[in-house]
Amino acid sequence: MAFRRTIRLLVVEDNPAYLYLIQKAFSDRREQTRWELTVAIDGEEALHVLFEEENKRVPLPDLILLDWDLPNLSGGEVLQRVKQHKELRKIPVLVFSASEDDRDVHAAYDNHANGFITKPGGDEALSATVEAIERFWIALRLPKVQR
Repeated sequence: MAFRRTIRLLVVEDNPAYLYLIQKAFSDRREQTRWELTVAIDGEEALHVLFEEENKRVPLPDLILLDWDLPNLSGGEVLQRVKQHKELRKIPVLVFSASEDDRDVHAAYDNHANGFITKPGGDEALSATVEAIERFWIALRLPKVQR
């Protein structure tokens, strides 16, 4: 099967073990979509990837997978900064959190998250979640965000 266009995904995740599982799950989907992952291990690094001047020549991500509970700068703060920015707010942000607290879900949507996904446990459940993300967002034919 020929690859569709490359989808640039910014993964913001501070747990190395879960980050490995996320990377593996997206890597396993390469026959369907070419996923190009950029990783940030906390909120500050995510903003650096998105905002720093030297990165202006790097294409913006097509999609952001954002952990809610991050050190240094929370996922909520990152989401607010992204959605307040004229260009970055166009990038869909999926909050990917272990939290099942309704207050976190409402806070994410109040700050214009495009989705809130509770992190699944286990490889198979994560693979199914990644497949669902791919089907939904690729079916929508993500627009390329230009700087």
